[in-house]
Amino acid sequence: MPARRAVIVFIVLFTILGGSILLLEVAARRTGVAMAAETVLVFDVPARLEEGGPPAGTGLFELLRRDRPTVWMLAQAIRRGAADDRVKALVLHVDGIGWGWAKVAEIRDAVSAFRAAGKPVYASLAGGGEREYLLASAAGTLAAPPLAVLELDGLSASALFFRGTFDKVGITPNFAHVGAYKSGVEPWTRSGFTPASKEALQAMVDDHYRLFADSVGAARRMPPDAVERLLDDGPFGARDARARGLLDTLLYRADLDSLAVRRAHGTTLSLARYAERGTAAGGPRIALIVAAGAIAEGRSRGGATEGDVLGAETLIRALREARTRASIRAVVLRIDSPGGSAQAADEIWREVERLRERKPLIVSMSDLAASGGYYIAVPADSIVAEPATLTGSIGVFGGKLNVLGLYRKLGLNVETVSRGRHAEMLSPFKDFTPEESARFQVQMDEVYRTFLARVAAGRRLTTAQVDSVGGGRVWTGLAASSRRLVDALGGIDRAMAMARARAGLTATEPVTVEVLPHVERPLFQRFFTDLLGDEDDPEADASVELPAVVRAWIAAAGFPSGQALALMPWSIEIR
Repeated sequence: MPARRAVIVFIVLFTILGGSILLLEVAARRTGVAMAAETVLVFDVPARLEEGGPPAGTGLFELLRRDRPTVWMLAQAIRRGAADDRVKALVLHVDGIGWGWAKVAEIRDAVSAFRAAGKPVYASLAGGGEREYLLASAAGTLAAPPLAVLELDGLSASALFFRGTFDKVGITPNFAHVGAYKSGVEPWTRSGFTPASKEALQAMVDDHYRLFADSVGAARRMPPDAVERLLDDGPFGARDARARGLLDTLLYRADLDSLAVRRAHGTTLSLARYAERGTAAGGPRIALIVAAGAIAEGRSRGGATEGDVLGAETLIRALREARTRASIRAVVLRIDSPGGSAQAADEIWREVERLRERKPLIVSMSDLAASGGYYIAVPADSIVAEPATLTGSIGVFGGKLNVLGLYRKLGLNVETVSRGRHAEMLSPFKDFTPEESARFQVQMDEVYRTFLARVAAGRRLTTAQVDSVGGGRVWTGLAASSRRLVDALGGIDRAMAMARARAGLTATEPVTVEVLPHVERPLFQRFFTDLLGDEDDPEADASVELPAVVRAWIAAAGFPSGQALALMPWSIEIR
């Protein structure tokens, strides 16, 4: 018996010791990044870039899903490198970018700050279009391989309409909306744009086009109209692009890296690993609360191949934590959401308002802060947006699809018994009656009036003033700033500076930024995702992933029929 116990104790102790060694190895991989006195940071620009950690998911893929650096982590790492005496240069490897224009501007501003500190920036551009070139143009030396193609030929935005298909297969849309520009229902109810929605979309494309020409012109020392003429002549092969002043040299990626290392007399370190080092904690705390995804009731959820959902319950818990913790002096609410459930947005709005009554609160808008995403922003002390942010969309819609015709074409039939005059009002097997349609429109009108009142109170406007810029119209941050929908143009860094000032903190005083909600990942998951794969490979866990707005609409497709939606049109993606 004693011998058996000794064996068991030995096995337990051996397991604990082995596990401890492995955990220490993981910790060493995460924090033991050695830096040379002369370091060149290498930024392998990822195809995907998120605002926060992924919401809870299920399945084997989610178990092995790696953490990725966020917008905040990467931007701060670049700015920290600008002030780090050991960092001598920055190299960008730019290929395909799947993130939006506001995120590009956020990272580009950080790269520009690095260069403004007197440190060289090199960019290797493998090809791509306007978004890729806009980011790469912040570099002092812009290179591409000899056979690269720069797809610089202007901007466009397309919309897909389903009504013709619905008519063919027997699906009948039943929707109501408020606002001439609330085009969220148009993909289902029409076969083309209304004049109002086409006008709004054209204005957004025009704003992005001007912003691109101005930004590239300033970086390449060209007048904006010269950039516009170049776009009319594009696309360009690498040699033609160099002759026209769009590139500085023709070099392969490895050769550009060697050039940067040779000039710096140093060694390379990936930006992702440099970002993991972080900074020493200390000083007052500012909470960075991330609100990303389609807004819905319940907890945040989703994954790489489904729509990410911003759960009201999860976000409200983070807002309450920031409000009640004495150590948190101010809050920056970072929003990247096209909206979603109007009811869930209203619940979040109330908690944002309670937080603002207690502590300084600044909203920072990412690619999207529209409809329900704008709804939750309006109680803040100030709203900061990038010029390319898509915001506004103050409007509401809702309804259902009657799929009985499709069922019958497939040889199926549905019969229903009910009791109650409107028992089948939200049934997917019948159309609204004229009375039900009128009743549903009244509900949408009430939600819209509440939306107007929330914005009017938060932005100190009359409801008539809000309605004049509402009606469901989506604005760029640039256009919204002249219509009193946002207070300032810029990124997270500017929002943080405003939060510091409101909290009575100096610009140079050290602070600790705490990101909320905390992403809870099982120890087993963290352990294996750290051990598997190459930390320096940004696509180590590459998988098929839909654009963020499309994923938001996939998530919204699961909302109950008839739910009031404060959601921007999924079709707005400017390329």
